[in-house]
Amino acid sequence: MLKQRILTALVLAPLVIWGIFALPTLWFGGLLGVFVAIGAWEWARLAGYAEVAVRVGFAILIGLMLVAMGITSELLLWQVMLAIAVIWWLYAIWIVVHYDGLLNPLRSPSRLAVGLILLMPAWFALVHLHGSAQGAASVLFLMLLIWGADSGAYFVGRAFGKHKLAPKVSPGKSWEGVIGALTLTLVISIVGGIELWHLQGKQFVLFIVVCLVTVAISIVGDLYESLAKRRVGIKDSGQILPGHGGVMDRIDSLTSAAPTFALGLAWVVGL
Repeated sequence: MLKQRILTALVLAPLVIWGIFALPTLWFGGLLGVFVAIGAWEWARLAGYAEVAVRVGFAILIGLMLVAMGITSELLLWQVMLAIAVIWWLYAIWIVVHYDGLLNPLRSPSRLAVGLILLMPAWFALVHLHGSAQGAASVLFLMLLIWGADSGAYFVGRAFGKHKLAPKVSPGKSWEGVIGALTLTLVISIVGGIELWHLQGKQFVLFIVVCLVTVAISIVGDLYESLAKRRVGIKDSGQILPGHGGVMDRIDSLTSAAPTFALGLAWVVGL
């Protein structure tokens, strides 16, 4: 399993970086939309809908809505959408904290609808970042924040983790891991704020806060997807990525981090 994970990562990471820098925003959004549609297919299963027709239909619905979103460039629309997503993720903290750990595989239209909040704002945020002044560098920086936080959480949690973060949702995560994630985030955000955005003073401090909040919310995204899988009694959202599971298993943190970061960056430096 570990060998598969490493091999998949060695293939996937360069492709992701190539796509970020080599593709124009229109093509980047289209390719990203394919992965979002696959994520929608997987999410329908997590919402309790195992029928192929429902899962395909939901993926098509998401795809059509992404196209409609891509056509409009209304500033207020994307700001409202990202704000709704951030509010949802704050509410998701309550959901994670109060999860009772019981299996509940019953289908639910409301759970299916949550997929819209998870996937659409994240796609819109990434596409908007890609088309901003810093363009591909902004998207890569967000990826580095998530990857760095994951690494910091893994190594610090493994070495020192004693206090469980959410034992009924994801027993392997610890508060020590969270500290490790935020510590590495601090380092990455300092470098990014100085070298990429050339920030100073109050603006620089606010940027650091945005990065830390982004990573904190990314942890909620990870936990919420773990909760969804545990609720229906499955280990992975899919099998499309050998050793890694499904698309949702790889983008769970990004679904919450991308809207938060895009909205925060617009507030601090403007987009």
